[in-house]
Amino acid sequence: MDAHKDNALREKYSSALMSNHKWRKLFTVMAEYGSDFSGIEYHFTDTDNVFYGHAPSVQQLWETAIDDPVEGAGGPVEYKHIEFILIPNVYSYRAYKNAPLTERPLNVKAFLEALEKVGSFPIAQDENGVVIHGYKT
Repeated sequence: MDAHKDNALREKYSSALMSNHKWRKLFTVMAEYGSDFSGIEYHFTDTDNVFYGHAPSVQQLWETAIDDPVEGAGGPVEYKHIEFILIPNVYSYRAYKNAPLTERPLNVKAFLEALEKVGSFPIAQDENGVVIHGYKT
């Protein structure tokens, strides 16, 4: 059954930009330098829905998947199904229902500096945050 999914990925995208090893390196750096990251947008290859989550801990990193930092994903997420992630510059949230909106800046700069030391990654940065691409269309 995975062969069909792999074929579908090859048909949808012109190339993969990230391997399991690179995703794991990226999430390892995130666990250390961005452990407080929340509001991360996870975009997957098999749906147009946007899922939100936080930075995984080191204990949640597996060889081929991350274990449950994504709300609503229903369990571990295989790296090969991550189309891209967006780490916002500012995380906005409400402490409780009807609470005023609270904004917390995320230290994306320290994360990017640490990431640069372990390898080259397909990153785009704009005023909203940092996007790490898993695939090229």
